Amino acid sequence: MRIFRDSMQNNLSLCQYNVRPFTHAELDALEEYDDKLTLLAHFDLETLLEQTTDPAAAMRERAEELTRWHQAFTDLLVDPRLRNMNYDDSATSIRLTPTADSDSPYSPAVRRFLKAAAADYHRHRHGFEYAVTVWALQLQVPESYPPESRHLDLDRRALKLWE
Repeated sequence: MRIFRDSMQNNLSLCQYNVRPFTHAELDALEEYDDKLTLLAHFDLETLLEQTTDPAAAMRERAEELTRWHQAFTDLLVDPRLRNMNYDDSATSIRLTPTADSDSPYSPAVRRFLKAAAADYHRHRHGFEYAVTVWALQLQVPESYPPESRHLDLDRRALKLWE
């Protein structure tokens, strides 16, 4: 599944804003990374539990997908095609990359992409770990485990799932 390919132009445009654009080699590396991803863009415990008769097997499968994602991201971090080539177009009067970036292992656009990809991975991972914890606790104490909540509604004096 191509997680960012559907909106790839927007994402890549944001990463390239006001800096040197991605090289063809960098784009190839990013597209290969995206091809390795198999997770859906959103994880929901209730949906997962409705779609399976074996929740433990579904959790293991999701964990394996996260492991593959982690490995794909780790491979991307060391992909030589993402190496900063110290881009400086002296032929124009516009310096597209600040001098301070010449010592960085990645170009500014690649750094932006990697930070966004890492944030997406960690959001999925934390969501999955939270879901596994809730699922496991509900197995232990199904009648007494409190309902899910994420927000405080002071006016109603209640904990709520959504604001």
